[in-house]
Amino acid sequence: MVDSETSTSLPGLSRRHVLSTLMATAGSTALGRAAAGASKPELLPDPAVAAWKAWRPASSKALALCRKQQRLETTLVQTIGFPAVTLDVPALDEPVRIMSLEEFDDLVSSVPEVGPLRDHVAAELDAHQARWDEADRRLGYSVALEQEEAALAREQPLVEALLAAEALTIPGIVGKIEALIALDAPSDDDDERPWAQLRRIRVELITIMHRYDVLAA
Repeated sequence: MVDSETSTSLPGLSRRHVLSTLMATAGSTALGRAAAGASKPELLPDPAVAAWKAWRPASSKALALCRKQQRLETTLVQTIGFPAVTLDVPALDEPVRIMSLEEFDDLVSSVPEVGPLRDHVAAELDAHQARWDEADRRLGYSVALEQEEAALAREQPLVEALLAAEALTIPGIVGKIEALIALDAPSDDDDERPWAQLRRIRVELITIMHRYDVLAA
């Protein structure tokens, strides 16, 4: 028997999922206040702070678009499912999920008995893909994905400029650490070196900035 199958499993978390938690932390707010203070006349202009100010809104926009496309993808997967066909025939020891004709042809190379099912599998895959495409057009998933990719492309040179900038103040250093964690940490609670240590250093530096705010008041 050949059945179309709806899967509710999503791909692994992207770095944008990691960033969604990071950008909502109090640390980012404190950094914003400290960065504003870094532009006071009595302090030296900090190239890293200027680069951080340019990067953060671009990153926030990319994050918002990422959340949108992930939400739409979730809806597509839950209602339509990734285009696939499940083969459940006597020639197979257990049901096999096929997501492309290439996968089917690979299966035929080891189980020739299923070869005659190729046209039927192709028709099922085409029908499932058509349902996905129609729902995609209705929801705007592909458009949202393109918008996210464009936002990421705009963000990339800004984060590179931030990491390359010379930090002359604590806010500049914290901004660079924040960008590193946002872009490269495997998850928002990864406790492996160096991410746990970098998060602690970031918090310690922000605490120092708070102390300076109190002393200056």
